[in-house]
Amino acid sequence: MGRFFYFFYNFYLISLYIILFIILISQIQTFFPLEHQSNAYHYAVFIFNAPIMIRSCYDLLKSQEERQTPRWFIWNRYLVAVLVLVVNFGLPASNVLEEKYSIILTIVIGFCLMLFFFSIYEHCAFQYYDFRLSFPKDAKLTNRQIVGLILFHILIILSFCLIFSICPNEFSTYQRYQNNHFIRIACHLINIMLIPLNYCAVLAWNSKKLNFRGIHPGTKRRWVGVMKKDKKGRWVVDVEPEDHRIFVV
Repeated sequence: MGRFFYFFYNFYLISLYIILFIILISQIQTFFPLEHQSNAYHYAVFIFNAPIMIRSCYDLLKSQEERQTPRWFIWNRYLVAVLVLVVNFGLPASNVLEEKYSIILTIVIGFCLMLFFFSIYEHCAFQYYDFRLSFPKDAKLTNRQIVGLILFHILIILSFCLIFSICPNEFSTYQRYQNNHFIRIACHLINIMLIPLNYCAVLAWNSKKLNFRGIHPGTKRRWVGVMKKDKKGRWVVDVEPEDHRIFVV
């Protein structure tokens, strides 16, 4: 079940990234006249390839295998939820602002998508063969948190209804007019797809323990166990043989 969830969740993240990327292309196209629409794809290709090249260079230059840390595991769940939320509210704003401000905001959205790519790479944890973390099977949200999560997304829906109701009916270009109708649908779709990210972010907030698997740095044997916070707030190995308990991340 854990392996199935791992592949399904990573597939979901990649699908969300592709959807956001397609929406970004439609936004970039509004800055070009119809006869130069292909220029938007040049910028899109750069945004898509830049994080891949940066990550590939980093992997080639690193001197040793990385070990996933609990602190970054948790903060990465916060980061990806915030990034998608920023993109979701940035898209309608970018479509109605003056062109120079719209360009700046679109650049910010593109930067968020670059960070989102790095976050997906972190979620997949391909580079953490020696030490990989995951949520315990019994991790869950409280009833109050579930209700709060539902109300939060309902509030986002109402916010978009308000935003689009006060958007101007006239746009500077025909491309922006068309893109506004597309963004109306896209923002609500992103809001729905944001639910699993927010769920995992709250799950990370609740986490007192994390499961891990990998290779022990001393014995080089297969290493499986649980990490928890000690009294000083450090993450330490909890359930392990005596010679493994000294390991601290």
